Amino acid sequence: MALSFLPDSDLTLEVVVTCDPAVQGTAEELAKYLETGDLSCLTQHEGATIFKLKALSPSDRESAEVRAGAYKRSELGRILWLEAPDDERTKARWHHELAEDEREALAGYQAYLNRVFIEMVSAALIEIDGKPAGDQLDRIKPESHRLQVISELVQHIQRMSLLGSSGK
Repeated sequence: MALSFLPDSDLTLEVVVTCDPAVQGTAEELAKYLETGDLSCLTQHEGATIFKLKALSPSDRESAEVRAGAYKRSELGRILWLEAPDDERTKARWHHELAEDEREALAGYQAYLNRVFIEMVSAALIEIDGKPAGDQLDRIKPESHRLQVISELVQHIQRMSLLGSSGK
């Protein structure tokens, strides 16, 4: 058995996001694209906004977590987040029955995860449509699209940082 090495942290990748009106594909094609980052999975992506990302090294990812508050996050919130049911209705009932301190811990942990995502994107996003990224993500409207863009960019960053350009 040979040693396994992390992908090159100099790796960059250009991606699009599925909420972009210029991106078209079936639900299966969109899911496959999000899994692989392979633009050829999409029916159409010409004219879509292009996000250029760089892979994050383990120390880059750790730094993002620390900036987001890794040493201050709620461990109770982390455990509750892991224990939460998958079914939306069951989860709502489960959440309703939590003690107030548990709901606060869970909300605090979710806020921490959101900050980690934003820190990861800030560290990895190089350009948007060939221009320095700056604070352009904060100006995406509507808010639901901004959240989806961040979420999808994190998926691409994690895949390229942990698996490289070849994927699984």
